[in-house]
Amino acid sequence: MKNFNYVEQKNFFTKSYTQSILKKFNHIFKNSSYKKINLNTFELKIDEILDDPLLLEVFNKVHEQIEIITNLKNLKLNKLWLVYSVPDAIKKTNVPYIPHFDKQRYMKAMLYLNPVSIKNGPIHLGEVKNSINIEEKRLKLPEDYKLKKLNIISNKQLKKELKPMLGNSGDIIFFDTNSPHKAGLIEKGYYRKVMRFDFEINKKSKNKFFLKKLFNFIK
Repeated sequence: MKNFNYVEQKNFFTKSYTQSILKKFNHIFKNSSYKKINLNTFELKIDEILDDPLLLEVFNKVHEQIEIITNLKNLKLNKLWLVYSVPDAIKKTNVPYIPHFDKQRYMKAMLYLNPVSIKNGPIHLGEVKNSINIEEKRLKLPEDYKLKKLNIISNKQLKKELKPMLGNSGDIIFFDTNSPHKAGLIEKGYYRKVMRFDFEINKKSKNKFFLKKLFNFIK
């Protein structure tokens, strides 16, 4: 695997195409037939993506690009989340608002569907110092890691301060959840709409065969 922390790609989708995706996003939020994770999040599985030509095309392009960036040819979609984030009253001194890594490792792609300034609460990403092995730490996390805050990354472990990923609609952020990251704070009167693709490294050959068939079908 290439050395990969995060990559931002501007204008991954054109503004007019992104408007079509946003229209689909808004439609899903009005449709109770999709799985709702919470008030502001819907989850789509691969079968639901296959049934929608627009989502299928978006998925295909994102999947192809993240394979190129990571140099991984066995990435399987775990889930697609549609997230409409607004200001909330969550305590901002805890995860996800401080630098951390995830217990479950994913290669993620986050597509912005509206312009994201610092006031829209962008995700912040960065790198740890070369002496820090996040994968080793992740694999050793016990069940009570959240209580003990074992997935938190201190400022001393960072190469430099995390970077807020500002962008416009149609921009996309690819990142490894082993990379230090934190959520941004959304200010009153602002929001953020994103599509987040979570890919996992798939070691089962039958699933690789399925994906090969799937993308041959798409093309």
